[in-house]
Amino acid sequence: MQKITSITQQKKLTNRFSLFVDGKFKTGVDGSLVLKYDIKVGDEFNSELEQNLENDDRVEMAYLGLINFISYRERCEYEVHEWLYKKSFIDLEDELVTRLKERDFLNDGRFTRLFIRDRVKLKSWGPIRLRYTLNAKRIDKSIIENEIEDIRDEFNFNDLALELVQRKLKHVHRPTLKDKKRLWSFLQRRGYEAPSISAALSTITFVRDDEEA
Repeated sequence: MQKITSITQQKKLTNRFSLFVDGKFKTGVDGSLVLKYDIKVGDEFNSELEQNLENDDRVEMAYLGLINFISYRERCEYEVHEWLYKKSFIDLEDELVTRLKERDFLNDGRFTRLFIRDRVKLKSWGPIRLRYTLNAKRIDKSIIENEIEDIRDEFNFNDLALELVQRKLKHVHRPTLKDKKRLWSFLQRRGYEAPSISAALSTITFVRDDEEA
């Protein structure tokens, strides 16, 4: 019968412990599992315990990896799904996503709110580009629309479009109709809706291309 002869904290990964069985290193496990299974020196180390530790330790390693992944910035559920797939933990998705949500570490509504605010404030994105990008992240459409409507209370997309136009024309003394087409395409790429683009461009007097000089 195999016996646990030593339990030592690892030096580099202080949340992990090394188990020694019959005087030889057997496996490393998350510290929470030492508590969960009440592992002590002198306990029997059997195949059932070994399997339980292996399975649970994989879950804990995946969870800690996710915590590190979401610590850099807010993440949405689809980004977590992609991370789990790339790291070959996709079979643990239900369990891990549930744990993250229970601790309020994962919230698509909060992610969408912060994402929209960041892109509008720092990059002057319009509603169309916001929708497109968030749809690609599999955010629920109702969440997207609610958050876009909320941001309209703080940021006027017509004004943002006009600011972009003025910035583009800062050093252009006599903008032409060709400039107008370029600006329309530019604002479309930024995700502005046609009414906002029309409103912004209507404030500028454009001359015919042959009148530029």
